[in-house]
Amino acid sequence: MMLALAVLDLPFEPAKHESKFDGPQMTLAAGSPMIVFHEEVKAAQPAADKVPILVSQNFFRHGDRHRQENGEQIDKYVADEFVIHTVYGCQVVVTNPTSARQKLTVLLQVPKGAIPVANGQQTRSVHVDLQPYHTQTLDYFFYFPGAGQYPHFPVHVAKNGELIAFATPSTFNVVDKPTKIDTESWDYVSQYASADDCLKFLNGHNVHGLNLERMAWRMHDAKFFDAAISLLSTRHAFNMTLWSYGLKHNHVASTREFLQHSDGLVNECGGRLVSALLTIDPVARRTYEHLDYKPLVNARAHRLGQQRQIVNAKFNEQYHRSLREFSYQRSLTDDDLMVVTYDLLLQDRIEESLSTFARVNPERLPTRLQYDYFQAYLDFFTDNPKLARAIAAKYTDYPVDRWRNAFASIKAQLDEIDGAGPKKIDTEDRNQDQTQLAATNPNFDFTVEAKQLTINHQNLGEVKVSYYLMDVELLFSRNPFVQQFSGQFSLIQPNRVDTVALADRKQAAAVPVDDGTGSGSTAEPTTVQEPPKSDGTDVTKATQGSKKVELPNDLHNKNVLVEITGGGQTKTQAYYSNSLAVQLIENYGQLKVTHATTNKPIAKAYVKVYAQRPDGSSRFYKDGYTDLRGRFDYSSLNTNDLDAVTKFSVLIMSDEHGAIVKEANPPKQ
Repeated sequence: MMLALAVLDLPFEPAKHESKFDGPQMTLAAGSPMIVFHEEVKAAQPAADKVPILVSQNFFRHGDRHRQENGEQIDKYVADEFVIHTVYGCQVVVTNPTSARQKLTVLLQVPKGAIPVANGQQTRSVHVDLQPYHTQTLDYFFYFPGAGQYPHFPVHVAKNGELIAFATPSTFNVVDKPTKIDTESWDYVSQYASADDCLKFLNGHNVHGLNLERMAWRMHDAKFFDAAISLLSTRHAFNMTLWSYGLKHNHVASTREFLQHSDGLVNECGGRLVSALLTIDPVARRTYEHLDYKPLVNARAHRLGQQRQIVNAKFNEQYHRSLREFSYQRSLTDDDLMVVTYDLLLQDRIEESLSTFARVNPERLPTRLQYDYFQAYLDFFTDNPKLARAIAAKYTDYPVDRWRNAFASIKAQLDEIDGAGPKKIDTEDRNQDQTQLAATNPNFDFTVEAKQLTINHQNLGEVKVSYYLMDVELLFSRNPFVQQFSGQFSLIQPNRVDTVALADRKQAAAVPVDDGTGSGSTAEPTTVQEPPKSDGTDVTKATQGSKKVELPNDLHNKNVLVEITGGGQTKTQAYYSNSLAVQLIENYGQLKVTHATTNKPIAKAYVKVYAQRPDGSSRFYKDGYTDLRGRFDYSSLNTNDLDAVTKFSVLIMSDEHGAIVKEANPPKQ
């Protein structure tokens, strides 16, 4: 519209126009260019072809449109008389009973002598597009300023300028005061009936469909108040205005209920409160809720600086919300101590969580299950978790899936600590998915120590081993990401290449290896550990094993970069001494640390991870300790830092078993 007006020759300021009326004729003299819109109501003839459109109109009193009968809502139309200064509405219903779409014009007019309200007009046309077998309603409102008999031009429906349907004309009987009173209506009973009749009406009708505040003036009477509150309470109905009279009559029960629903007052009282008239439970009022973080991964295992910081903004907000709730009471309940224990565990404050949990009396808790789970979980922070297995066994057949899976996961971790393979308990648990997928992914890792190459493999038949002589000290001193130099060796012919067959499903075959002297060396056969099957929940089918290959004699005293290729992966390792066996599962961002000789998991090994960024710079990423299974997730954070990582450099340190540096690519996303 604005674009159309912009190209017309209309002035910004109109000149003075002159208009004259001579009966039904109007003369307009334009003082400047103008646009004239003309609309008129003309007599229409019925359409030659009858269109079966249905139309009806009914009138109702505004605010009293329906009544309840036998639990059903019924229209309450007004027909006999109308009262002055009372707003009425007209409901027009147009129905298309045909299978064809109908584009119609509906003409609406308020009765003669009436004044339109609610943005209404004396006369207006409404364009209606009715789909097949559809109905549309139109409402308009009006009132009569004076009494009398007033005719009404009914609704008319036209199509293409031809009249096709209309309602029956009527005459309105408008009076100053109603001559017919509905003594059975709630409006009458609440205002004019006796107290007994009012209570009788409440007892025989659906109180949830009534405007109960209309009888509020009766609540000044203590006897009526007691009877009404008792009746409404048995019908599970509540009204703030009616219940507020409990303060006037010193009625404790109604006052207590009124205060419980007074949100403004409750909000002014702060958090928790226990008193004779008002008890505030933030959990019941949904102003506070316990949140479960699954999982919450902390980047740092130790506090950085003098002040402890919670990096995760959502948990930081929840933690301080909990502290604020605790501040409203003198001492912590056993439920509160459970919350504190959980919050401390989320911050990796293990010693404090253990001491807090020791203060909990399980007999004063509403349920024992959460206490048992905390007790089993905290048992993992001991060197030999035996209590956790006994607790988990009690919930083997627990009917709630979430908690049954939680205790089953504890048992599965204990089994893995004892040497079994990983199990997938909860199909919706990301950590278990990652662990299970990591267990079935073709993968290998290796170490070089004590003149021996140890290949820890999974789902691989053979690998190619290449040896490159190198100056390890020089390469490592130039850049901590020593393995990034392995790409330079791809253009150099290796000093030696061997193909090593790995273990099959049952046992590794003895494979002769050429050591350059003609004698050859033999790798020790290694029994492959097969994960146990348990009720179909153990989906791991990976073949795992460890292969030992003696380094060639002429390389024993050399600085050697060992490169192994297999399963579409190429990994390199510098030859230096330690007794750690570290298996990196790059696709899922996990590592597993075991003893190189005994193959037992190494727990509490410190892991520090640095990330290399696209610009070549490196920065701290996260650190922590391996769990009792020797596992550590080195890639997961609650931030999006992983998106900017091009490579990881992982330092694994153990006081008893030495140190080793590993490099890994970020998991594929």
